[in-house]
Amino acid sequence: MRTFGRHSILVRSAVMLLGSFFLAGAVTISISLAFTSARQHQAATDRLNRLLDTVESTVRIACFVQDEKLADEVAQGLLKNKEVQSVTISSEDGRARRLLSDSRHGLITSGLRLAREVRSPFNAEKVIGRIQVDANTTAIADDIHDEVRFITLEIIGQLVLIALTVVAVMLVFIVRPIKAMSDGLHRMDATKGERLAVPRNHANSEIGRLVHDINGLAGNLVDTLDQERTLRLDKEVEEKKYHSIFENAETGIFIVDQAENLPSWNPAFALLLGIPTNEVYQGTLNIRQLPWENASRIVEMALNCRLDNIGLSDDLAIRLRNGSRRWLSVVLTPVGEDLLQGVVHDVTEHKEAEASARRLSVTDALTGMANRLGLEEELQAMLRDPLIAQTGGFALVLADLDNFRRINEGFGLPTGDAILRGAATRLGRCVKGSDTLARLTDDRFALILQSVTGSEEAGRIAERILASIRKPFPVDDAQIQIHASLGITLYPKDGADIPGLLRNAELALDRAKTMGGNGFVFFDPALTEAAEQRRHQENDLRQAIQNREFRLYFQPIVDLADNRLAGAEALIRWLQPEQGLIPPDAFIPLAEKIGLIDEIGLWVLDAACAQLAGWQAQGLDRYLSVNISAHQIPDGLPPAALADAVRRHGVDPARMALEITEGVLLADVNKALTWIEAAHGLGFRIYLDDFGTGYSSLSYLKRFPVDTIKVDKSFVGDMGEDGGDRTLVEAVVAMARSLGMSVVAEGVETAGQLDLLRAMNCRYGQGYYFSRPVPAEQFEAAAVRIDKMLAGRVEAPA
Repeated sequence: MRTFGRHSILVRSAVMLLGSFFLAGAVTISISLAFTSARQHQAATDRLNRLLDTVESTVRIACFVQDEKLADEVAQGLLKNKEVQSVTISSEDGRARRLLSDSRHGLITSGLRLAREVRSPFNAEKVIGRIQVDANTTAIADDIHDEVRFITLEIIGQLVLIALTVVAVMLVFIVRPIKAMSDGLHRMDATKGERLAVPRNHANSEIGRLVHDINGLAGNLVDTLDQERTLRLDKEVEEKKYHSIFENAETGIFIVDQAENLPSWNPAFALLLGIPTNEVYQGTLNIRQLPWENASRIVEMALNCRLDNIGLSDDLAIRLRNGSRRWLSVVLTPVGEDLLQGVVHDVTEHKEAEASARRLSVTDALTGMANRLGLEEELQAMLRDPLIAQTGGFALVLADLDNFRRINEGFGLPTGDAILRGAATRLGRCVKGSDTLARLTDDRFALILQSVTGSEEAGRIAERILASIRKPFPVDDAQIQIHASLGITLYPKDGADIPGLLRNAELALDRAKTMGGNGFVFFDPALTEAAEQRRHQENDLRQAIQNREFRLYFQPIVDLADNRLAGAEALIRWLQPEQGLIPPDAFIPLAEKIGLIDEIGLWVLDAACAQLAGWQAQGLDRYLSVNISAHQIPDGLPPAALADAVRRHGVDPARMALEITEGVLLADVNKALTWIEAAHGLGFRIYLDDFGTGYSSLSYLKRFPVDTIKVDKSFVGDMGEDGGDRTLVEAVVAMARSLGMSVVAEGVETAGQLDLLRAMNCRYGQGYYFSRPVPAEQFEAAAVRIDKMLAGRVEAPA
């Protein structure tokens, strides 16, 4: 039956192929008939036109001479052609007149008619007659029929030959090899390595490639069966392993069905959940019966796991029969047939470690009070608490220990830590136990005073805090005294969110520190406006650097001993497009605060070197001094940058003086000393500016390589009226001379002051008496005027 079936398929295939050939033949015959008919019709028309061409000259003569006999002979000649049905020749000499008409059958039935005008043999534009020929369509149709019949028989014969050839080719090259392949395929046992043989002469044909594909599929099928058998064996082994793991695992494993019952669980699960091993549940143990603190959570997990067909995990608490509380990590995973597999392990120690880490993350390690994160969490909790609104709010206080950095630098970090712990203790004694204390940074604390809503009560507490901090701190054998600054803001009066409260308290604290510290300031909206103005100024200052809006002004320095111009001090000015010329005191502190002083300082150094190079090129014996901020030392203006600047401009570093203040020396003694020694070693002069305004200047004069002291103008200006100031200046000049240093007296504004300085043998003077600071393009005019003034030829400027 299988052989008969295969033969039937092949026969049907051959019949379908022959049917396709004959259908194609029928279409071809139809198309050929249409084309042949049209072609024969066109050929008949062409033949009739040629007949007319043949007789046209004769008809022209017959019409011209009105020769009916000649016209009749032409018509008879045309009618001898079987394709001509009738002929009509007419003459026109002003009126139409029929000369001759003849027809084979008397009645014209032609569907094809040819007509042509007859023109005069002497005037081609004159029409003298007309000839009309009607075709014999019957004769033409007979010719077309004969042609079509011949072509049809020819095409049928060709199709029959092609069909027989195709069938023979199919039988020999396709049907027979496929039958052989089919027979071999049914006899082949692929599992024993048997494969189909390629039919003869088909090694490189499509049938040969088909045999190779079948053999490949057979090999793949055998491999797949082998893999399936291996997987089945592996699965059996894995199931045995799973059962062994299930029973012996330290992790709890259980199965939950759709009714929330537990068909099975392992011993570890029973131990973790406190299920007695001597009780038999017979599949009736429900997951809700287990000692969960929140049973609805595990039920919700199981429901979501089934609905979403995804694994879920969570940490759940249980309460065992002995009262102990444990944390379990539970993972639920769908395993098919509405069953869930759960895996449970004890994470109690991990949870406790997390809680401990959480406590540490919000606790300051040094003082044991809350840190910044703890403060913000407490503020968040208070803002969410409706009782806070009922009690009227609270006060937030920021406390900063003034100049605490000097404690660390002067006494060491252990002493500083001891004072911080003591300060934290004192703060705690100044407030209620329900209040919150936090340490935000090294020397900054925060206090939340609950139910404190008025400035009067907050002020009393602030005074108590300040008085407590002022008391000396006993550390080892020393008594260290410090004081604090406080910034206070009230909720909800001053702010309704945490960032706003902290910002407002920070603004109030900054105001308290700028007022000298050792006091407290309440937040005021005007502080916000001032902060906004500073922010705009910061943006303008950054823009000024990009737009090169800074200018250097130069104030002359006069050598009082030699009575000549010795040099100048370079003073920066900011040429603000809207505000005009801004002095350094108005923007340098801000530049120091926001970190722009380094970039500005490098520009000043470069511009000063360029000016000094110009003086050198002119052969002028002048020096130039520039002011150095404490924030530039040591990294903002490293000695390498100094050396690079003078090298690029080709100036002598000995003609460049670096003016530093006592703040530089006090900030970090070791770093300042290293930087100053390096700059001095490069050849730069070191000036100590504003001398006399600090309390520790004298102790550093011998330690630091200072070349010149600049006496502050506040002392010089009062020399004529205050004998103490005159004595102080005189003492500084004498002391400097004994130490081999020079002195520049700042703020010289009168001739009397100049005479006093000369009497003291002060070497240099600087001030409005000689000249105000002027831009570079006006400096030479000022220099000429100073030379004349020193020579006594002009008066000092008013």
